[in-house]
Amino acid sequence: MLELFERFAARHQGYRWPVAVALFAMLVVCVWVLVGATAALQDRWLIPAVLVTLWLLLLLSGLNLFSRVPGQAGPQASWWARVKASIHRGLYHLFAWFLLLVSVSLIVISFQLTSAWLRMN
Repeated sequence: MLELFERFAARHQGYRWPVAVALFAMLVVCVWVLVGATAALQDRWLIPAVLVTLWLLLLLSGLNLFSRVPGQAGPQASWWARVKASIHRGLYHLFAWFLLLVSVSLIVISFQLTSAWLRMN
């Protein structure tokens, strides 16, 4: 699974800055909806703004985190170098599982919030 995330991040590195700009814009929109908008606009646009911001944050986190996954140590490496590489890659495996868990949770939350938002409108 780690290789899948690594390939995805390598293939989509060109989208990193546009996603970062979109995330910043959506953060501004979220702050505006929370602070400066009327109650009617808050009711209408809070859920979509928060969902888009969360998805952009998840995408940018995945692109940044898995862009530099350390390689596996070769058999000619010393014992300590192999252990360090295994621990380092093990942490990335944990990050990959955590990102998968967060993605599944965000899918469920997105369906629930979208259905609530559609019922309101």
